Amino acid sequence: MLFGAFLMFWEAILMLWQSFRMVRLDPDISVIVSVLRATDKILLGIVLMVVGCGIALGFALDIPEAQRSRLPQWMIIDTVAELKNLFFQMIILYLVVHFAAQVGEMQTAPEWEALVLPISALLLAGAMKLTASSHHLSEEVRRDKGDDRTKGPV
Repeated sequence: MLFGAFLMFWEAILMLWQSFRMVRLDPDISVIVSVLRATDKILLGIVLMVVGCGIALGFALDIPEAQRSRLPQWMIIDTVAELKNLFFQMIILYLVVHFAAQVGEMQTAPEWEALVLPISALLLAGAMKLTASSHHLSEEVRRDKGDDRTKGPV
């Protein structure tokens, strides 16, 4: 995943360099779409890096608590639910930027099919909210059941 992230960063740098050359050679050409596409690649690289580091540091490597406390907060993932939530957030952000890039390159008025990406982002946001609330509910139910067991028979 980290190698894929670095490839995405490299591709974004190449796209930005090409945009810079387009501005210098022909300033009439709109470079906004090219810059948005490079931003799209950078965000995808960040998604790959965050998820890769989260998996590696949360589940694959055993890091002592002293070193773990010095890590940035986004690298500390303890449960699969936190990883899912982080993944949802990153994908929603990616979809929003990808939609902006598509709108930027449209030459004509958008048709109804252009609403697929924003509707997808809204549905993913709703799914993220539902999974987060169901996780909290399951934690409360588990805690309540644990409290009932500690009380003993009445």
